[in-house]
Amino acid sequence: MKRVFSFRIRIFFFALSFLCVSVLIDCKKTNYERVEKERESGASVSIRNFKRTAYDQEGKLQWELKAEESYVYVNENKTIFYNIDFDQYEDGKFKSKLLGEKGEINHKTRLMTLEGKIYLRTNDDKTLNARAMEYNMDTKKLVSDSEVTVSSDGTTIHGVGLRADKDLNKFTILRPSAVTQGGTNPLKAADSK
Repeated sequence: MKRVFSFRIRIFFFALSFLCVSVLIDCKKTNYERVEKERESGASVSIRNFKRTAYDQEGKLQWELKAEESYVYVNENKTIFYNIDFDQYEDGKFKSKLLGEKGEINHKTRLMTLEGKIYLRTNDDKTLNARAMEYNMDTKKLVSDSEVTVSSDGTTIHGVGLRADKDLNKFTILRPSAVTQGGTNPLKAADSK
């Protein structure tokens, strides 16, 4: 009787161990799919439903990059993305979301160039729309020489050319063409009345 009971316990623990190992292996599995009808040619690797996450030394989330399609050019040290969704964080908290139709990251210069419909939203509801833009991943600066629209606290500014930080706390529209006011004026100095 003891022998049968001991045998059943061993079988139970073996089955439980097998189940736990298969669940853990399945949790770490990443399902990357090769892109069948490629928009770009000559890539070393093409991936559908790309996702990459970066953490700082303390384990806090820094950024998360997702793309519908990704094309890696190893010899040219660049990656091209389609339908980019780029979230940035500070101290693990959401700071901004950047969406773009097409983008390219130069891994040597650490510049991300975006084109198509570009949309940036910050955690304090400032927004930016543009057709072309460059983002420096080291300095966290945005540069555009195309038409841009920045909205903040009910005021919208249209123009051509932009120099800004990633949070749109400090920005310059090089050739403003229209300002639509509502709410408070972001161009008004805090101490003036």
